[in-house]
Amino acid sequence: MKIENVSLPYPVLGISDDIRPTLEETGCANPEIIIKEDETNFDVLVVLQLKNEGVLNYIQEDFAEFSVEVSCHSTMYRKCVTSAKPEFNFIVEKNLLNGKLEFECFVIAKKDIHDYKNDGLNPDYDGHIINLHKGDLLVAYRKCSIPLNLDLRNVRNLKSFMTVQKNNRTNENSVTYDLDSPKIQILLPEEMMNEYNKKSSSSIEKEKRKIILKSSLYVQALTYALLNYSKYKDKDYMWVNALNYRMNEPDIRDICSDIINDEPNNHESQNIDDSFKLAHMMLNQPYLGMLKYISADENHVGNILTED
Repeated sequence: MKIENVSLPYPVLGISDDIRPTLEETGCANPEIIIKEDETNFDVLVVLQLKNEGVLNYIQEDFAEFSVEVSCHSTMYRKCVTSAKPEFNFIVEKNLLNGKLEFECFVIAKKDIHDYKNDGLNPDYDGHIINLHKGDLLVAYRKCSIPLNLDLRNVRNLKSFMTVQKNNRTNENSVTYDLDSPKIQILLPEEMMNEYNKKSSSSIEKEKRKIILKSSLYVQALTYALLNYSKYKDKDYMWVNALNYRMNEPDIRDICSDIINDEPNNHESQNIDDSFKLAHMMLNQPYLGMLKYISADENHVGNILTED
């Protein structure tokens, strides 16, 4: 069911300001989708939040129910699952899927609702009798997707979506990035690449090297990718899917909502600041790790010279 840029003849919580407070204002706009897998199946858990008393009453009185439409564009797979509870799960066979799973979550009418009431109705509906039919929407959550070409257990590993390569352009002396590939490519001039390829002499040096690279080369590459994400978000690249998955995680989702939804921002510098902050969160605050590593083992001061 496609609801983007549509105008329905009845109010729906989650579309424009038909009903206030909106899903965004109550922090309920984004479904939480958790996938576990075995050799043959995906076990999909859907968790929906709702803080609108009017709609909750219709669900409690069995006039409405939660619903998710699951689809895979590349295989034409489609499935609809309904539930009286906001948290429910179901199984999908792996051999029916390819690419990514898309989820559209709703609250729908189980039966006709005569004279629909909701305290948050937009004043434009004053004086109108609203009749909903079975299958009509009461709530429309944000659409989301889960990539299937990712190892979700390894999605936080930088090497799963980022790679360092030699830049074959002889006149290039700076670090550059290439996003037109499955992984984010960090391109180094020959001299830098030679230094990058040097092996650490000990486990301590290896850990030091890892921390320094994470807080410099990798955080800059990730920031660059986030700043350009909107240009590539419809590409089926591994790095795009990895960032999309990470940005939809509950602990950082609110910070990157503008990037995910490509919402206009009044201040371009704010978007840069958000991307930089988000890159640091995704890499678990790499500057902190670097500073801890280079800090002195003990806090002490030397002798203080005083005049006799």
